[in-house]
Amino acid sequence: MEEYIARYGYIAIVIGTFFEGETTVLLGGIFSKLHYMKLDYVMVWAFLGTFAGDCTFFLLGRVFGRNIIDRHDFLRSKLPLANGIMRRYGYFIIFLVRFFVGVRGVILLLLGCTDIKKRIFFLYSASSSALWSIVASAIGYLFANIVYIFVHDIKKYEMFLVPAVTVIVVMLIFVYRHIVKEKEKTYGNQ
Repeated sequence: MEEYIARYGYIAIVIGTFFEGETTVLLGGIFSKLHYMKLDYVMVWAFLGTFAGDCTFFLLGRVFGRNIIDRHDFLRSKLPLANGIMRRYGYFIIFLVRFFVGVRGVILLLLGCTDIKKRIFFLYSASSSALWSIVASAIGYLFANIVYIFVHDIKKYEMFLVPAVTVIVVMLIFVYRHIVKEKEKTYGNQ
């Protein structure tokens, strides 16, 4: 397993960060602490993947724009949320978009439909991608000690840990979905 992580881990980070990637980068940081990967490489590949993803979604919005949004119900349903966020944050949304989990691609497509200059977008996106890559990788790296403690003693706690983690994950998913729906209502009504 360690050999596969060392060999394909960086590719997975680029692919994962191209689309969203929080979990991918956190795992990259954890694997860095466990010496399967190098932290500075994780940061660089995470930056490249996330910056490439941001630019791709923005340019897709610029080139295909309204055609993409009009053809897909999911994107059209997120339009009020994205418009509310853009009205509230302006150009700073380009920097903040990296930290909005789940709606990043939609917002970037919509930003591509606006009259934002490409160089401004690239500057904000590069800054945001660099900061996000460093912070997320570092959090994973620092969190690895806790993971190691659990993995080291997992056999002792396995019968309690698996159900507890399952319940916590399910609860977090429901809480997250509730928060997203409330945000959609808030931004959709503006």
